[in-house]
Amino acid sequence: MTGKRKRGDAVAKETPEIAPRNGVAKPLSAIAAARLKLEQAAAPKTNIENVQEPPPSPLADSTASEAESEPEDISLVPQNFKLSTWRKATSTVLSDTAKELTIVLDKHGTASFVGCFDVKVLKGAVHINGANLGATLKGSKEEESVHRVYVPSTHPITKIRGLDRTNHVQLRSSREPTPFADINPLFVDIWSGDRDGDKGRSFTGVMESDDDPLARPLVPEQAPEDWLRSIDDISTASSTTFIVGGPACGKSTFAKRLLNRYLTGFGKTAKSVPAVCYLDLDPSSPEYTPHGQISITIVRELNLGPAFTHPTTIPDRPGSNTTIAAHVLPHQDLTNYEDHFTACATHLFQTYRNLRVDAPTLPLIINTPGFLYTAHFPLITALLNATKPSHIVHLYAKPSMPPATAENLHTLTLLARKASATLHELSAQHAVIPAPRTPPELRAMHMTSYFHLVSLSASSSQPIYTPAPLTTLTPWTLAYTPSPSQTQDILALLPLHDQHVPARTLLTALNGSILHVVRTTSAPVAPPRRTPQTDIPYYEPDPETHLPPLLRPAATHTVCTALLVGVDPRAHHLHVLVPAPFEHRLFGLEAETTVLVAGCADTPEWAYVEGAYAGVAQRRRELGSRAQLAGVEVLGEGVERGPWVVDGKVVEGMGYAGAVRRVRRFLG
Repeated sequence: MTGKRKRGDAVAKETPEIAPRNGVAKPLSAIAAARLKLEQAAAPKTNIENVQEPPPSPLADSTASEAESEPEDISLVPQNFKLSTWRKATSTVLSDTAKELTIVLDKHGTASFVGCFDVKVLKGAVHINGANLGATLKGSKEEESVHRVYVPSTHPITKIRGLDRTNHVQLRSSREPTPFADINPLFVDIWSGDRDGDKGRSFTGVMESDDDPLARPLVPEQAPEDWLRSIDDISTASSTTFIVGGPACGKSTFAKRLLNRYLTGFGKTAKSVPAVCYLDLDPSSPEYTPHGQISITIVRELNLGPAFTHPTTIPDRPGSNTTIAAHVLPHQDLTNYEDHFTACATHLFQTYRNLRVDAPTLPLIINTPGFLYTAHFPLITALLNATKPSHIVHLYAKPSMPPATAENLHTLTLLARKASATLHELSAQHAVIPAPRTPPELRAMHMTSYFHLVSLSASSSQPIYTPAPLTTLTPWTLAYTPSPSQTQDILALLPLHDQHVPARTLLTALNGSILHVVRTTSAPVAPPRRTPQTDIPYYEPDPETHLPPLLRPAATHTVCTALLVGVDPRAHHLHVLVPAPFEHRLFGLEAETTVLVAGCADTPEWAYVEGAYAGVAQRRRELGSRAQLAGVEVLGEGVERGPWVVDGKVVEGMGYAGAVRRVRRFLG
């Protein structure tokens, strides 16, 4: 009886492969394969008559038959990664209490921790995710300079690397950064593992990925040598850097490291700058705004965490990050919105040029989405001609470059030569194991943090969130029709859905969705239409441009992002939720200039089930271990689920009727 082949076992293949350092084989590029073929053709032929045939292997038949009957599993196999060279010992620990840990790092030594903590360098200097942090002198204004670091298990594990011969680093425990584990399972077990040796601190030291107490798929943070050289080259002067590449190649990671290098400098080689302009052209995975927007932000604080740890900038907060301008866009597809995207991006870049009048040394980082590179590359060409950057960073997989990438590289080379820009051809970063969270799940985590935001801490400027479900918060009431007892609060709704939504079903499509509150100065050419029965005002997109004329970039301002939690057709009211820091902006809205844009963000399924998950968590705390001792599932009993939530067993019993319909779109 033949044994089953384990995943990852080596098998003979017709395509020659190269085994990199991480052990995952990759196919040869077309150039390398052609060179290998020529070398084999030029090599002297061996007389096969004099060569003795090797004896057949007893496993050959079984392996061949199994390969024919069972498809090869090419999924990535979890590996044990080395995350830290630092080891806990008497000589490497200066203090170890329930609130803080002070360690000794040698030069080039690395230490990794999972969780959330504040870092202060007491001696020497360290490198963290592109930022160079040094010890401050006694008596200086920055003596108590402390930086918050977020290291969840959902992202590559940050390394603290020593730069001097001896480095003393203090790590202080902090509160739970995102207290949403009871209302959203995506936040369960992503921070500290609460190991016994960590004394209940908010961070856990990890030497290897297999050392994690919760057995999570941890991967180390990677910074290739060509990345480091390019960052050193770019950060020596305040310039414009344009970052392009395919999906999931490391563009945002490179932009974050470059931003941190600008804000901290590098000794005498490159002086630090007080602020950096970040032009984010990725509406699907933005860094400082909810998705469905492209924006320009003045960044003054180090970025030492994923996007859901800083989901937005707080308005009217001196000394913190500030979003200067933002424009709404559908984040999934730009097929019908290329002209609008170009107009919005051009307006954001012009905003940066206006800022340069008062701050001529303000550097600019432009980050682009992966789908722009693969499906809308002419837009990148137009943006490069408009922005004329000093540096173009192109991330791609060098060993095996498809023809489309080669053509894009040729175009970028010509554009860089024409604009006298430096083209940096850098290796892409691809995941070595499947990511713990998918892009839609990361967007859900980002929006959860956004809507639960309460304020920023007065002492540390860190976000403060409420763990209560959104159903416990009081929504705002916006009237969409005037009456003798009320004034109208909005002009109309602007649905930008992928498919046309009939007016009779607009209420159903919008209820429970995410809206963007936009203030416009464009005068409407015609009054809005009204839906039958519900009388909701709305504008239909233009049949040619697919956009209402009210969304001209120069005449619009994005106020905030809201969640439509209910509609009262009798009173003609919309009930919306906005984060607490943006509530004061609703007071100044005028009906003639306020529109609500829909269809630019994902459907917030996570918001529908927060109350149910909170009820289950409360039920678990009440029962304790009694449910386990009884051996029955009683956690869900007596939990209020709300109008959109049903038990999982009910959905399983629906069969095909409860399955999600997936409609194929043929664009060719």
